[in-house]
Amino acid sequence: MKHHYWEPPIALYLFLGGLAGGILFLSAIFNSFVIPGYGEIFAFPVLISLICVAIGCVFLVIDLGQPGVFWRVWTTATSIIKWGATFLVIAAVFALLYLVAYLDQAWPIFSGLSQLLLPAADFFLIVAGFFGLCIMMYTGIMLSTLKAHAFWATPALPVLFTISAISTGCAAIVLSIGGWPAQITLESLLAAALVLEILHIVDIVLVIAELIVLLTMVLSFAGAGNVTAKKAAMRWIKGSYALPFWVGMVFIGLLVPLMMYIGGGHSAASTIVAPVLVLCGGCLLRFMVVNTDDRADIPGEIRYYNRVAKPDAEFVKKWEYGKNIF
Repeated sequence: MKHHYWEPPIALYLFLGGLAGGILFLSAIFNSFVIPGYGEIFAFPVLISLICVAIGCVFLVIDLGQPGVFWRVWTTATSIIKWGATFLVIAAVFALLYLVAYLDQAWPIFSGLSQLLLPAADFFLIVAGFFGLCIMMYTGIMLSTLKAHAFWATPALPVLFTISAISTGCAAIVLSIGGWPAQITLESLLAAALVLEILHIVDIVLVIAELIVLLTMVLSFAGAGNVTAKKAAMRWIKGSYALPFWVGMVFIGLLVPLMMYIGGGHSAASTIVAPVLVLCGGCLLRFMVVNTDDRADIPGEIRYYNRVAKPDAEFVKKWEYGKNIF
């Protein structure tokens, strides 16, 4: 049974949230353990993560149907997006504090506030990175807990979404590291170059891992005994989703970037085209997974929907509120 209760805004929210989480998590790891003391080179990636969080929250609020009462996400005990929204808010607050700590390099007007926050900048990024990790894991866990939807109810989905989020985070950092408002010095350029070299290798590993987990999940569902999951998986393998899956996600979103990463060296294909394709593949993955919301029929459900009047039925067209009383 397919109703598509979750529309495209939710897929965009999951992608942008995972991307922001990946950026913050990787930035915190590198800033704390690889190149401590050069936090300014992550200022622009962190700004991108904040933009992703803001846009993602807008899509989430829009999809709730009643934007004016979005705060009920936190007051409704059964809300499945409460934890994700909380993680996003905490990560965004600490990421903003981290960013402001370096704004004096671009806008002297922030000099006083930046100097006040700068000593705690590393701490701010660690907190933001931790909650970024929570966001990445949550985006897959949220779907996997919905047991009625056979294609989502698998432990492989949180793993797949987390790997994909870190991979897209790698791609975003590669495209933005060292940009505004970083202070361009020889030391910062060398630090950024070191990060790029490491991220190049990391994303190769992540793309391979994502490809393995993705194919394992889909092919295992195709051979599973669950009729609903098998039907959804076969749609990916050789049905209506086969073209976006094999060509868009597997080939263009994973294999082509992988070949560029391995054979491209420091060319534009490896440093620009491949990261862009990874981002596109990660976005397509969320759209396809969210849209694959097949579930088994509840007893009597088909009978009920078959008896419900169609919108174009004659008596429905002639019915007027308050007049046709039987």
